[in-house]
Amino acid sequence: MRSETSFDLSGDLIFVDAVVVGPTGRANIQMVLDTGAVLTTLAPAIAQAVGYSAATSIRPTVSRTAAAEEHGYLVQLVELSTLGVAVPAVHVNVADLGYGVEGLLGMNFLLDYNIEIRTADRCIVVERINP
Repeated sequence: MRSETSFDLSGDLIFVDAVVVGPTGRANIQMVLDTGAVLTTLAPAIAQAVGYSAATSIRPTVSRTAAAEEHGYLVQLVELSTLGVAVPAVHVNVADLGYGVEGLLGMNFLLDYNIEIRTADRCIVVERINP
């Protein structure tokens, strides 16, 4: 399986379109492609819009960055679709991202794929490692 997806470049950040599916709904969002993020992360407002809350989470989380510790919670999405692939039952961290960022697409989503980022062409090529 191979797909090619365009992306938006805003400053130094690569934004990709995504669909987040939860127990009570779905949301079309833009996520920052972040190979430095261990876990895919959603802003709390997005998680709440599709049916997740701290009360229904798997466990609390703490994300450590260079600037601070962010407290959040872990949930298992019904599905996350982006870059031409749909992944069911993916775990995501829910934490405040600031700066109007709705989500980070992290390594737990990307690990099963070879990713080629073509910045001049504004596209990302995705190829599944084990089809």
